[in-house]
Amino acid sequence: MECAVAVQVLPMDAADDDEVCRIVDEVIDYLMSLPVKLFVGPFETTIEGDYDTCLDALKQCQLIAAAAGSDKVMTYAKIDYRPSGDLLTTRRKVGKYSQANQQSGLSDGCTLDAGADLAA
Repeated sequence: MECAVAVQVLPMDAADDDEVCRIVDEVIDYLMSLPVKLFVGPFETTIEGDYDTCLDALKQCQLIAAAAGSDKVMTYAKIDYRPSGDLLTTRRKVGKYSQANQQSGLSDGCTLDAGADLAA
């Protein structure tokens, strides 16, 4: 694994929160179909995998949001690219906080094990 991309898609012209969630859910559904490791957070989704796959996915996120009905899409991305080394994985960064997140109640129904496995 050589790349991680954290992506936040914001449909700027959505009428309300339900419309924002509907459009973002379509983007997340697409990301879940890819051969990448995935972590969905409250503000962004992180994918880990092959560089070309991750960067192509970033482009598709905007196109999917537009196809879902947004005429103005803002996308914010953070890219970690390590061509000759292992990534500092999502599991390694936040896995140690799983218990704290569960105790807070903010992560009810959310685990690092949902979707693809983010093994270190």
